[in-house]
Amino acid sequence: TGWSDMQTTVREFDTEKVKASKEDIDALLLFAGLYSAVLAAFSVFSIGFLLPDRGAETVVLLRELVSQGAASAGQAVRRTRRLPPAVTDDSDFVAPTWAVRVNILWFASLVISMATASYAIMVKQWLTEYLAMEYASPQERLRARQYRYPAMKSWHVFSIAALLPLLLQLSLGLFFIGLCYFTAAFNRQLGLTTLPLVSGWIFFFGMAIISPLLSPRCPFKVTLLKHTMKTGREHFPFLPTL
Repeated sequence: TGWSDMQTTVREFDTEKVKASKEDIDALLLFAGLYSAVLAAFSVFSIGFLLPDRGAETVVLLRELVSQGAASAGQAVRRTRRLPPAVTDDSDFVAPTWAVRVNILWFASLVISMATASYAIMVKQWLTEYLAMEYASPQERLRARQYRYPAMKSWHVFSIAALLPLLLQLSLGLFFIGLCYFTAAFNRQLGLTTLPLVSGWIFFFGMAIISPLLSPRCPFKVTLLKHTMKTGREHFPFLPTL
């Protein structure tokens, strides 16, 4: 009976800990899927600015043909502005600087988002395997648990699970920075509207991370930060307890 009660208590502790991590991963996967779909649409649109605009070249050529035809027929052609020369060689094309920056940021964000989702699936499998028990007796189950739990800690499985949301936040931050470049390139007022909103998001996100370090009573707890602070207190006892 003692072994059975102990095994039940330990099992409940592990189940609750794994359940909390799995719920976070499920929410992360849902958000990552929706976010990646939106980001992919933006990326497909933005990559076009790195290529020559064939439509603009066609318009220029047609206008030159019409002008030449009118001139050959002796008609007076009034030009309100000088026509740009037609681009015939792709090597002459240089992508705008803002387009290069936007695509770098957005595609980096897309890669991080998809990689985070991939890691989340693996971590969820690790957690499921941790709870899987093929033994019947409580003694064997406890022995297997005591064999696995130190390995989970030494390999930082729960810390990796806690890191995944921060990776997704990093991806979101890269997207927001790219969005600032993108909107500013098309319209200055639109860019000036986007920049303060993104800056405010970065400020409050940073404060939410830093605040628990300044005040242990702050409720803005992040799982990864708790693990980091716990490890740090082993070397620096003056760090606050979260």
